[in-house]
Amino acid sequence: MTGCPAPPVLPERGGTHVWFGDDRGAVLRQDMELLSEEERGRCLRFSRHEDRRRFAASWAAVRRTLAAYADTEPGEIRFGRTGPAHRGRLRHQHLVLIAASVPLVYLSVARSEEFWLLGLSVDDPIGVDLEHVRDFDTEGLIDRCLAPEEQRQVRAMSPESRRTGFVRAWTRKEAVMKAAGLPLTTAPHRVLVHPGRSGPVPVDLQEQDGRWVVHDLPRHGPVLAAFARPLAGTGPVLVHDTMTGESRV
Repeated sequence: MTGCPAPPVLPERGGTHVWFGDDRGAVLRQDMELLSEEERGRCLRFSRHEDRRRFAASWAAVRRTLAAYADTEPGEIRFGRTGPAHRGRLRHQHLVLIAASVPLVYLSVARSEEFWLLGLSVDDPIGVDLEHVRDFDTEGLIDRCLAPEEQRQVRAMSPESRRTGFVRAWTRKEAVMKAAGLPLTTAPHRVLVHPGRSGPVPVDLQEQDGRWVVHDLPRHGPVLAAFARPLAGTGPVLVHDTMTGESRV
């Protein structure tokens, strides 16, 4: 990885930018001032102060990042959503940036405790996800969430690697389901992401036409992350790590 400044312009069509950060040094009051009324309401629904602080910090960071692209103030950023309910089924909706000075920009945001992830792409949907590798019943989740082929891939790993293998599969699945706008009721085992293979991994979905590809992001301590985009999105990918100030293509 080599250091570089924040990207001054949006990615070209078919390209992708991904931002990875945490909430170190965040102050709840200062970040709340940047949020929309709807975001403040979501923030205040958390009962714990630390959860409110982390929610505000992540969305304020997303707003500051997007403000640099749109040449506006963080508090002026406006979001829209596409992908309404279809045939009575709620779907993963695509987040888009509303700004007169920029083209259609698809966004995806994910949070896990102190970490946040932002993906953006011009004209192409994108999905991101990140999760902590925690102490949990790996065997039970493998059976419930993974397809038979994926179960075999994870169980072929060493016992100490299976938990990481499952979380890798889960982040890939969530990223793909967000990018593809699949129904919220989609069973995870229907999205095959082959956790035994190194990324990027092409993904075929039975639920819809089109093909997708899911990429793994560099690991940060206990956190795994992934992003998905259309397989036809052959433009460059820039991953920017706000915690180190480094970027990689």
